[in-house]
Amino acid sequence: KKKKKMVQPMQLEEWDHLRIAIREKPLSADEKSKVQVMLKIDGDRLIAFYPESKEGLLYNYDYFFPDDATQVDIFQTVGMEMVELIMNGYSACCLAYGPAATGKTHTFFGSDQEPGLIQLTTKELLTRIENAPQNLQFRVSLSYWEMSNTEIKDALSLQNTGVFNVRKDGYGGTYIPGLTEVDITSWTELDDYVMHGNINRIKLSEERGARWHGFVKLNIIMEDTDRPNHVVTSSLLFGHLKGPDRVGQKGASGEVLRHGASVNKSITILGSAILHAVELRRRKLAQAGNSTELNGLQDKLPEMSESLFTESKLTQVLTGPLSGTVATVMLSTVSTLDYHETTDTLENLQNAQQITTTLKRQTQVTEAGQVWKQLKAAEAKLPETDLALGHPLTEIEEMVCRLQEKYTSLLTGCPSPDGQPQHYSKVDKLPTAVSTSPKHHQKWKQSVLDSKIHGSRNKIYVPTKGAKGTSGGNTYKGQWKNGLKEGWGEQLTRLTRYEGEWKEGMREGTGTLWKRKSELTEWVRIYKGEWRRDKRHGKGVHWYPNGDIYEGYFEDGLRAAVGKVFLANGDKIEGQWKWDTVEGWATQYMANGDRYEGHWHQGLKEGPGTYYYHEKKQVYKGGWSKNLARFGTLSDMAKKTTSEASSFLPRVEVLDPDRILNKEKEKYANKRKMEQAAEKRQAGLPYIESDA
Repeated sequence: KKKKKMVQPMQLEEWDHLRIAIREKPLSADEKSKVQVMLKIDGDRLIAFYPESKEGLLYNYDYFFPDDATQVDIFQTVGMEMVELIMNGYSACCLAYGPAATGKTHTFFGSDQEPGLIQLTTKELLTRIENAPQNLQFRVSLSYWEMSNTEIKDALSLQNTGVFNVRKDGYGGTYIPGLTEVDITSWTELDDYVMHGNINRIKLSEERGARWHGFVKLNIIMEDTDRPNHVVTSSLLFGHLKGPDRVGQKGASGEVLRHGASVNKSITILGSAILHAVELRRRKLAQAGNSTELNGLQDKLPEMSESLFTESKLTQVLTGPLSGTVATVMLSTVSTLDYHETTDTLENLQNAQQITTTLKRQTQVTEAGQVWKQLKAAEAKLPETDLALGHPLTEIEEMVCRLQEKYTSLLTGCPSPDGQPQHYSKVDKLPTAVSTSPKHHQKWKQSVLDSKIHGSRNKIYVPTKGAKGTSGGNTYKGQWKNGLKEGWGEQLTRLTRYEGEWKEGMREGTGTLWKRKSELTEWVRIYKGEWRRDKRHGKGVHWYPNGDIYEGYFEDGLRAAVGKVFLANGDKIEGQWKWDTVEGWATQYMANGDRYEGHWHQGLKEGPGTYYYHEKKQVYKGGWSKNLARFGTLSDMAKKTTSEASSFLPRVEVLDPDRILNKEKEKYANKRKMEQAAEKRQAGLPYIESDA
């Protein structure tokens, strides 16, 4: 009967176990008369039997390639699946397994007339990469080595003679530090490197009189410019496993015997590790009580299996492919000239096929991705605010700005010219106070020449009494002069932190103050600006617990001169200040669009002022007292065209409006004098009546 050539490749989502591919070695006309075992497909089973027997042994398989299958047949089934896996971000591995002289080398490396699986697969992969969408960018690198049970040799560089060890990569796989790894930009370049490695392997085999296992590995990094926060890393591994050899029966001795025995031992250890991995799965899955536990176990089994592959360097290299995190095909070549070798190989494959797999894309966060995570976490901490545009940034807003700038820079390579995103306003740079210290004494890290009292030490711990006798944790780190803090320094107590300039032991110059409610809460910035004799003095920004922000000048710790306050309700007051409150002329911008321009006294509207109603399109001009309009005129704005928000005011002519307003003004002025006199008497202050 005509043999079935192959089965169709499975879908990627069906890749739930290690797959088995069996290739039957072609025989010459003379060899066909010496066949000891026949292989036949019966549905989803492979039957192996003696030529004269009507019964045989049944084996499971995934792919079967009869003796007339070509290299292209194998590539189109196994190789194309591996390419699809890589392009989808998964790692793939193909292990050539089987007895010696059954065609493993030819299957992998081919000949001048017929390329092998490695050449065909890598050529297809690099072609797919070259034709990938523009948003996908790939970096490909190649390493090639050979190994026995305990030794590893670099096939790309014979001069690289170090001792190589296998290390875990943190993602369920392994790597070999120190191996030569070359970047690949074309398939011709890759093919040249593989050929160079093959030649080196032949040299090494001739020197030691024995062949070792060979591994060709491509590491692929895939970046999606549409998703710049992550990269997907995967690998394509071809493992050319040498079959067991009867080196003792062949009369080998010395180094040849040692190398041959080492390879045989590695194959034995590999088979044992596979058996243990299968047994672990049987035992764990039998303990699952329901489907939920079963699914959970399936995800954990690869990690549980890792410890079973530590006994030799060969099994360490194959930890990922054989523990279930990598899509692996064991491509076994068998010869029908040897019944026992063929059936032994098929038995071993049955065990390997029972290894379940849980494929995982290895997605790693890029530096941009890490900054993105930090940015999202910072944005999540941003409180909802109605503060007017242009307000000085809070600490968390400043952090968001810095992270936005860094993230943009990582994506584009072009940092923002002003270092700030356009949709955030920024605080003007505060002026640096004049310091009496020399320039090279400004920063404590730059010089400690003034450390007269404490020598070269730049940190002093001052024991202070905290709550209920506990330590207050007072620490100063910075410059000194004449036994006092002088220059730049940082002071930390249990609930306060200050970084800035000092003079004669007091905060003076430019500095920043933080506070916190307890040692379990985060630091909150309170003030940033100029100081004099331990008080806010000069220009600065103060952040208040209720959400208000003041930006302007201070005098002896109180708001003074000119400044503006951004209120938490969205209003903004900008103008003159005295004794920590609005005093003089100032403008208030309301969140609803209204605006007041006029005089203030003790933080309240007092005296002449104008109020602009944004929605009503009306203007009030007149006198104010204690935030209330007392007398004046109300008129429609010239741009008012509709009565939707307010009715049009009637055009009423008054014979002498100024006389009426002055009379009301005089009446209210007398009333205010009496109120002020009463207020001062109640406060115990002298009051002298003035004609003004």
